[in-house]
Amino acid sequence: MRILVFAGAVTALASSGGAQPANPLQIQEHQLDNGFMILLAEDHRRPRVAANLWVRVGSMIEPVGQHGIVHFLEHVIHQGTTTVGTRDLAAELPILQEIHDTEQELIALRNRERNRLRERAVFYDELDWPMTPEMEALRQRLYELEDQDDEYRDFWTSYKWYMQSGGYVRHTDPVPASTEQDYMEMNMALPPEHLELFFRLEADRLVNAVQRGWESQRFTVVEQILGGKSRPQTRFNESIDGVTAQIHPVFVPDGGHIRDFGNFTRDATYRIYDDYFVPNNATLVLVGDVTMDEVLPLAERYFGVLPRGPEPPLDLDVEAEPMPTGSIRLDWTEPLSPQVHLRYRVPGMGHPDRPVFDLIAAVLSGPHGMAGQALAERRVSASVAADFRVIHTYRFGSPGAFNLVAQAGSDGDLAAVEGALLDSVADLREGRIDAGAFARAKKRLRVEWAELLDNTQELAFLIGHHHTMNHWSVLPELIAVRDTATPEDVQRVAAAYFVPSNRVIATARAEPPEGSGPSWLDFAWSKLRRDGQ
Repeated sequence: MRILVFAGAVTALASSGGAQPANPLQIQEHQLDNGFMILLAEDHRRPRVAANLWVRVGSMIEPVGQHGIVHFLEHVIHQGTTTVGTRDLAAELPILQEIHDTEQELIALRNRERNRLRERAVFYDELDWPMTPEMEALRQRLYELEDQDDEYRDFWTSYKWYMQSGGYVRHTDPVPASTEQDYMEMNMALPPEHLELFFRLEADRLVNAVQRGWESQRFTVVEQILGGKSRPQTRFNESIDGVTAQIHPVFVPDGGHIRDFGNFTRDATYRIYDDYFVPNNATLVLVGDVTMDEVLPLAERYFGVLPRGPEPPLDLDVEAEPMPTGSIRLDWTEPLSPQVHLRYRVPGMGHPDRPVFDLIAAVLSGPHGMAGQALAERRVSASVAADFRVIHTYRFGSPGAFNLVAQAGSDGDLAAVEGALLDSVADLREGRIDAGAFARAKKRLRVEWAELLDNTQELAFLIGHHHTMNHWSVLPELIAVRDTATPEDVQRVAAAYFVPSNRVIATARAEPPEGSGPSWLDFAWSKLRRDGQ
């Protein structure tokens, strides 16, 4: 693993120099012999260290039919290891072996039955694959075995240890982690005297995870997904993603599809774990009250002893499909608050044009931004202008999307709102850039960056986010480029990307003409309950 420290270039380790924070853009970088990487940014103002472990694996590697399995893996690897989360491993091992053998038998039966149906050219909806009595009996046996295993399971051991040691996470969840298209990250902020706990637990999780409570976690994740799917706004947003690119996996929801959850197996999750959870595919990011001299002994003791693994499959590096040759329009047919989404595809992280999109977003946003002014000129209500926002989808390391989103006061305002958004984009493309909006945008970005530098957890996340999807050096480059970008740069980038052939326009109405939309959610629930998934 490599150890990275923020810097404009790779530099020698800097001394802390007292209680003042080190320049967070002085990145020190160190790599262990097994390929494990560490990034460190010193900040000695508070007795805290934000620690993030990043693994380069995400939903982009998922095969069709198993969308959501990496997010599910995030949950199950937090159920313990061979040394954490068990009261008696020796008594537990026979149960775990029987779980494995039973699942292998179920997989064989399921494959045989599906192949038999395919040979007869029978098509089934993915939520409606028939279960044979033998398959149902094996599934019930897996539930029983998991209940037996729970007798030896100590629930959420690592999370309890973190909390008892003064830890806190970016979100309140006993799974202190997140998964996106390109990565999975585990995060925790701890007092410096307890930082070793993070090394001990996360190094163990990297190689010794035991997927306890597999079925119960599957239900947990299904509930999460259905909770989102029950909201019309979520379904609308995912539909926009669906039409943005031609089958590029970066736009597949990282939570997955409900129809795929019945296809998950322990065997499949362990294959992903074995392929990608190796020290040479991981990066440790630390920001806070610690020095590299203090970090290196811990890194060698816990991560340095892990054997280097085979290089992970390159499935994350998926080439984008050719862009469509015409503008795409999506008219949502379920009742929803009136709104317009104007979206353009943008290049991946590290591309030289990428930083300028941050500046464009700031130029357009807010009631006094160029889009807000365009809304006012078309006499759209002031509340709409105030609600207007630009979302630059920055999480994607592969091709991403630049989104302008505006709420309308009523269905009757939608045409005016769409026209105002298109007008503001045309102004950028043709060089009619408001000087006041441009100056305010530069100031806003500088203030936001200064605030971020004062938040160790968010800074650690941003470092790992950029490094895992490209390299840490693209972050200081991004800040420098957007700070020095000119109106001419904005016009050049807008003219290149904000064109009809690269555009998606999506609208939603409070009273859509087609009625209230599909009732697929009730159908999905009934299938999941009936099949015991």
